[in-house]
Amino acid sequence: MVIRPLAKTRVDQRRFVDRTDETRSIVRAVAASQNVLLVGEAGSGRTSLLNHVAWLLAREAQPRDSLLVSGESAASAAQMLGVLVARVQRLAEGGRARAGWLEDLRALSMPDGPFGAAARPAIVMELIDLLGEALARVPRAVCVMVDGISPVVAHGVFGSLRNELWALDGVSWIVVGDSAASPLYREPPADAFFELTVELGSLSAGDARKLLRLHAPELGEAEVEQALAVGRGNPRRLLRAASEIQAGLTPTDSAAREPAEKAEAIAGPLAGRLIEHLAERGPASASDATMLRQIGASRQRASQLMHQLESAGLLQTIEQHEPGRRGRPVRRFALKPKV
Repeated sequence: MVIRPLAKTRVDQRRFVDRTDETRSIVRAVAASQNVLLVGEAGSGRTSLLNHVAWLLAREAQPRDSLLVSGESAASAAQMLGVLVARVQRLAEGGRARAGWLEDLRALSMPDGPFGAAARPAIVMELIDLLGEALARVPRAVCVMVDGISPVVAHGVFGSLRNELWALDGVSWIVVGDSAASPLYREPPADAFFELTVELGSLSAGDARKLLRLHAPELGEAEVEQALAVGRGNPRRLLRAASEIQAGLTPTDSAAREPAEKAEAIAGPLAGRLIEHLAERGPASASDATMLRQIGASRQRASQLMHQLESAGLLQTIEQHEPGRRGRPVRRFALKPKV
């Protein structure tokens, strides 16, 4: 079983378990040229829902182009805009990127690049102009889907630059973030940019069962019940549990429940989310950008929590040398196994 987001293909769309209310709300908002903030926990099916919406938008009476862009690697508003310009440019040219285009944008977007700190506002405005020019060459209306972006970068783009983005014709936006940091995405002035916020919660028991039957039809009833108990309505956890059961293993996700509850009792909900992230994704350092975004913490706060939970016996440190790198090993934190 391959555990990945569903693509906008006919085969994958047959396996999509309808998020009926969420889908209807998003499609209506896009049709009205409104901007959507979509939040949910890791594994809740946010990317699959984006591709489902894209599938539907392409089949409307007045179809729209959709552009799915990952925002995870963007560390600044300029970098995010650079990626967007490159992708919209490719869409405008029928998928063909001009030679050297990405290299030009990469140079423009580097925070410490040749233009220097004083030129950053000018670079951002140039990128906005380039984005508008590229969108003007796309024949149909476009829904830009930014999948995964830190609250800081999102605020720099959709907050500080909201007036400039509003001025772009023929485009609506769906921005995906983590539900743990949902209030940060809506801090003023970004709150005015998003006309609709959709939170992707856990699947109902019926939909969770349907998901398992579609992806793992060979599971027996007792095995389905076991996967349901472990998955707790999260699609990724459900499918991972089903995969482990198929392999003759005991699903492991439940092993994180007890330490997460202990961590929450010690240091609050943020500590519980940290434990769950480490259980799902493996060891991480306090500077891990993906972890910080998903749990909604600063690097300093994550470091404090990690040391606190290590002292409480819930975490352990692992020192690893990075391949091809000299110097001291990288220090990461991992769940401490039960003795």
